[in-house]
Amino acid sequence: MNSVIEVLEKYNLKVNKFSYKNTCIILDTDEGKYVLKKKKKNDKKEIYDYLLSRNFSFFLYPESINNEFEIYSYLDEVNTVKEEKAKHLIDVMAEMHVRTTTYKEYSLDEIKEIYEDKKNKINDLKLFYEKLEQKFSEPIYPAPYELLLLTNVSKIYNSLEYGDILLEEWYKSIINNKKRRICLIHNHLSLDHFLDRKDAKIINFDYSKYDSPIYDFVNFYKKHYYELDMISLFNSYQYKYTYTYEELLLLFITIIVPDKLELKKDVSYNTYLINQLIEYIDITRDFILKEQKKYQKEDEEKLNKK
Repeated sequence: MNSVIEVLEKYNLKVNKFSYKNTCIILDTDEGKYVLKKKKKNDKKEIYDYLLSRNFSFFLYPESINNEFEIYSYLDEVNTVKEEKAKHLIDVMAEMHVRTTTYKEYSLDEIKEIYEDKKNKINDLKLFYEKLEQKFSEPIYPAPYELLLLTNVSKIYNSLEYGDILLEEWYKSIINNKKRRICLIHNHLSLDHFLDRKDAKIINFDYSKYDSPIYDFVNFYKKHYYELDMISLFNSYQYKYTYTYEELLLLFITIIVPDKLELKKDVSYNTYLINQLIEYIDITRDFILKEQKKYQKEDEEKLNKK
């Protein structure tokens, strides 16, 4: 707390009241409202200055950064429906990717590392769910969540197998075309990290880095797949920033492979968790199949024009 007081004294901020929001402190001062948050390791000032140099200003620039804290002006949002806010965020995300894109070439070691990491994850998950299936099959009267998994475990195996097929296709394709795009990605993107207003702002660049653009959509998808029309949002994003075939495959691989279940002793919680997993698999498979069908249709139209 002493370090917080030192920051306030340094910037002559007289606090009338304060409140906590997640890991931030909201300060109500004579000079207005501010957000005080603990500084992460990455140098965000360098990131912010880079974005400004690329004529991208849809983010909140700090009032001050020291070794321990960052201070931001507190901005209110416009009250909009979730779908409208999501569309606005997707447009801003695409703009950030467009303005920060550069090209590099994969080394063979980098390609193999990505391939092996995803291959190992798929194999580990296969083994994990096989053991879980065997364990849940032992009781004469399985618990509701055990029965739910046993009834739907084939969907999990199908998703893993599908991810494996896509991974092999990606590997064959990328070996022949090592050129890749990287850009600055937020790497933690969700509606919670977007202030929807006339001068829209992406906030919280704590995990930002230079990587494939697909990972921003992956994070957004996994956070909101159940409540938003992802196909419409993805199409809107692709209109502004179209993925290459290899990027599209990498996206599909990354979202189709489900996460490992973290079960507890609570029957209701486990039932909810497994139901959520099955719902995710169904929605994601539908999303990928529709996008692949659209991609194939576009290829057919190109061929017909020749």
